Amino acid sequence: MRDNMSSVIDTNVIVAIIFEDDANHDKAVKLWETLNEAYIPMIAIVELGYFLIKHKINLSIIGRILQDPKIKVVENTLQDIYFTINHKDSIKHYDDFNDLMILSTAIRLGLPLVTFDEELLNLYNRLKTDAQ
Repeated sequence: MRDNMSSVIDTNVIVAIIFEDDANHDKAVKLWETLNEAYIPMIAIVELGYFLIKHKINLSIIGRILQDPKIKVVENTLQDIYFTINHKDSIKHYDDFNDLMILSTAIRLGLPLVTFDEELLNLYNRLKTDAQ
């Protein structure tokens, strides 16, 4: 990874940074250090909230996360929704809708997508190539 890069960040990367017992924690922290700007789609913040609630973790951690100057919260748009609907064949599980919204944000902004979800990353690379 090159320093000072800007990327769209998937929820699983945020979770890996926060929780030291996550299998990708060290990798996520090293990645975070290379970022200049981390664009986080609003849907990823919602997913993080659900994750914290599910695991009975105080939601105030979201406020602390958002104080990081690298973070730029990005609103999801109608374009993201239509993108997701147009790629409905890629939706196999309930959380795939959110993943497609995050993927759409990366394509819309023309930024790399950082995720530990290999299936999502493969789809991103395929669709990004198709969009060019």
